[in-house]
Amino acid sequence: MKQYLIIGNGAAGLSAAEAIRQRDPQGRITIITNEPHLFYSRPGIAYLVLGEVSEKQLISRQASFYRENRLELLHAHVVELNLAQQTISLENGKRLAYDVLLLATGSTAVPASFPGGDLQGVLTFDTLNDAREVIKRGRKAKTAVVVGGGITALELAEGLRHQGAKTHLLQRGRRIWSRLFDEMESAIIEEQIRHEKIEIHYHENITEVVGKRGKVASVKLESGASLKCQVVGVAIGVRPNVGLVNGLPVNQDQGILVNPYLQSNVPTLFAAGDVAQVYDRWTQAYHLDILWPSAISEGRAAGHNMVEIANGRSPNLSYQKGTPFNAALLFGVHVTIMGRMGQQVDAGENVSHLSRGSSHVWTAPFTTRTQSAWDKKGPHSVRLVVANGRIVGALLMGNQALADPLRDLIEQEIDISEYEADLFRENGRLPEIILEIYQTKQSGE
Repeated sequence: MKQYLIIGNGAAGLSAAEAIRQRDPQGRITIITNEPHLFYSRPGIAYLVLGEVSEKQLISRQASFYRENRLELLHAHVVELNLAQQTISLENGKRLAYDVLLLATGSTAVPASFPGGDLQGVLTFDTLNDAREVIKRGRKAKTAVVVGGGITALELAEGLRHQGAKTHLLQRGRRIWSRLFDEMESAIIEEQIRHEKIEIHYHENITEVVGKRGKVASVKLESGASLKCQVVGVAIGVRPNVGLVNGLPVNQDQGILVNPYLQSNVPTLFAAGDVAQVYDRWTQAYHLDILWPSAISEGRAAGHNMVEIANGRSPNLSYQKGTPFNAALLFGVHVTIMGRMGQQVDAGENVSHLSRGSSHVWTAPFTTRTQSAWDKKGPHSVRLVVANGRIVGALLMGNQALADPLRDLIEQEIDISEYEADLFRENGRLPEIILEIYQTKQSGE
């Protein structure tokens, strides 16, 4: 009986386990997680703090699922990986052997680096337990301060405000999420934020959290000002959990470098999800995606190839990275991002870490000439990024009717050269032209 070991019970780990079980009905599959929960939707925690879903709805795999698929789930902490002996050691002293191992350890919120970051009331927003703390402390707090410039910071500010706390949002740059949004898109979200009575502070950051009896009492800001508060939300990005392979002969960059089979340079060691740095065909470089759909796809491919390695065969399912894609609801505005945006980052904005729900591909620099086509009507907008006669990226706000057609056009790298001139005309026909291109492609003309 083959021994399959998976560290991580998130989207990548569980998808791999399902793929392994489909191809090897007899193998022993053990999943280890340091979270106390069953598999849950991590993107869904944003909706939990807004009261739109319950915890029960977030749990998408019950204990019966693990039993029926004979998946052994261990809630434990892995402290050591021994590549030579093909074993892992748990904090409780137990050792487990494996024939093939998947690291699906995900990523973790970057903690506060300023003094006072360890006080009660300093929160991150990355797990179900974090969401519980946001709800609990947000209900009790009079005032909250959130620092960060990506999706998570916006979701955290919205969640704390929903719980009743007067909320301040600190942005290091001059506008909202300038790493991705352009001027107009930032303005759309800013209007919604102010509508929720959240106060935005630009060119601002925390220098210290001041405590009283071990709890947050106020924050000192770079401008010299201070704000009284009881909660500080820190959403400055996430980093891959690569600690288990640090010091081992495993190739790393920002994450664990893997080949097209999700295999590291150690043949019996695979990586998938946030922790895996995967080759991207558009940029011809290895990038991280902190994206749920990417984690699922990578996990499935890794699971397939793990069975091959466990049975002495060569991996045979090559994973081709799809278009980086995410859809979010930010302050009532539906936002979809896909492909390569190449957005110019504002001076002063911290870009050291990706936020959850982001991809390095979105902001990877272009080496070829690009143009952006725009269409804006009321609160709805569409921005296209076109390079070499192809749509390579898109960002939609509001109306999402074009999301699926654009994703397909980007993924299939459809030549749109004959329509390019019309796309860049300011005649309000951009949505019609996109649909015409898509329908023509669908019909095979």
